[in-house]
Amino acid sequence: MAGGSAEVTWSVAVRRAEVIGVLAQERQVGLDAADAAAAELGVSRRQVYLLVHRWRAGEGLATDLLPRVSSGGRGRGRLAAEVEALLAEVIGSRYLNRQRRSVAAVYREVVRLCRMRGLQVPARNTLAQRISQLDPVKTTTTREGADAARSLRSAGGEAPQVEWLLERVQIDHTPVDLIVVDERHRLPIGRPYVTAAIDVLSRSVCGLVVTLEAPSALSVGLCLAHMVTDKRAWLERLGVPQRGAAARL
Repeated sequence: MAGGSAEVTWSVAVRRAEVIGVLAQERQVGLDAADAAAAELGVSRRQVYLLVHRWRAGEGLATDLLPRVSSGGRGRGRLAAEVEALLAEVIGSRYLNRQRRSVAAVYREVVRLCRMRGLQVPARNTLAQRISQLDPVKTTTTREGADAARSLRSAGGEAPQVEWLLERVQIDHTPVDLIVVDERHRLPIGRPYVTAAIDVLSRSVCGLVVTLEAPSALSVGLCLAHMVTDKRAWLERLGVPQRGAAARL
């Protein structure tokens, strides 16, 4: 059985080398290319970038991409490399196709192959977790076709990957779930809107504006102004404790 496991591990490394070797020749690996490789290998986008890094740092051989055995974490051992390779194999061959097999059906195949190869059978939740890490657009396209995946795509395609704080900040508006009333007569004035600037990488709120006017260029301008100004005086008025550099964001 050990020989069979070694053959499976080697075949995974060879398959990785066929895909990652071509990808690593590119000066910059884009998201579309990484997602295509992830779908082909049955791994996540993050794992594709890690494999590209290993290939470039290594000698350009299939051995650079051999599945690694984890030393475990938080006091519990993780899956053996042979089991990880088997999961990737079954997900790629059984789940990512037009037959649209259920997780239960794919897991039965995992159990069958593990017992046949003398490997420890992983939990069904482990398989479900690996599937959840797949790119949803690529997975839906592979299983159901491009039309089914159209609703999952953004209108402008994939945005460039963000690697630094404040490299990309998104601004959005939302109405508040309350109604402002007149101080004297308690007559309703309207629902306020919140305009927030959010850093894409950290998900931190960099700027915030509350107005009674509908979202407009003015709301965005005020939010941008609030984003770039010192917020210490504003936080002091609100009674919010300040923590070092965070108050200057």
